[in-house]
Amino acid sequence: MRQPLVIFAKGEELLKKQELQNVPKKKLSVELAKGMGSFWGIVFLILSIRWLFIEPFVIPSGSMIPGLLVHDHIVVNKFEYGIRYPFTSRFLWQRKIPNRGDVVVFRSVEDRRFMIKRVIGLPGDELFLDEKGQVWINDERLSRSSIQNPEKGGEFYTLSERSLMARYEDYNFFREITPRHEYRVIYRKASFRLDSQIYKVPDGHIFVMGDNRDNSRDSRYFGFLPLSRVMGRAFGVWLSCEETLPVVSFLCNPLELRWKRFFKKIR
Repeated sequence: MRQPLVIFAKGEELLKKQELQNVPKKKLSVELAKGMGSFWGIVFLILSIRWLFIEPFVIPSGSMIPGLLVHDHIVVNKFEYGIRYPFTSRFLWQRKIPNRGDVVVFRSVEDRRFMIKRVIGLPGDELFLDEKGQVWINDERLSRSSIQNPEKGGEFYTLSERSLMARYEDYNFFREITPRHEYRVIYRKASFRLDSQIYKVPDGHIFVMGDNRDNSRDSRYFGFLPLSRVMGRAFGVWLSCEETLPVVSFLCNPLELRWKRFFKKIR
């Protein structure tokens, strides 16, 4: 009579041991599932923010000098003009069109590169540039005034000749004014200009130009920019440097930082 009781007791001990061994495994699988959920949740959140709201961008060339410098790291407001379907250029909801003077990031009409320029002409505008480079819109000159001492900066960022990539005396500096923006543009003194053709901006398009007016591939070359290619409005510089690291070219050299440009608003 005692033998079955002993066997039963041993079986009960084995079951308890198995249960104890299974508890950590169950907890591990639950924690692993929670961890994976948190990881993919963070990934989804980051992608959603980049799709809907903001995205970083690095200035690759000098076409926007003096407003934006080579190796400026900027942020782009993608919500400014509306929300697009993911991975397409079609708007899910179009909020508004760019304002004159906005700095926009867009996909090139010539290839798939991202570019950055300033909006000068809006749908329906008729514009041209005279022999002095002055912009005329709908038979009115775009307001402009000369800057006599560009090296002092004044209300603008103080631009060094190193960042300008030329001598001050090689350029004429101007303040250009639109209803929402005031910004600097530069013209090379040695350039020869003729009156440009008249550009009539069609519906659904804008006319964009670089602030470095004689060193910018823009709508004067590739034509009108479809609004569907505009990714968003550039609104701030969060990091800037004169040089990048020699091996990792997309990272700033910490010894060559432009500290005073950090968190600068883009005019």
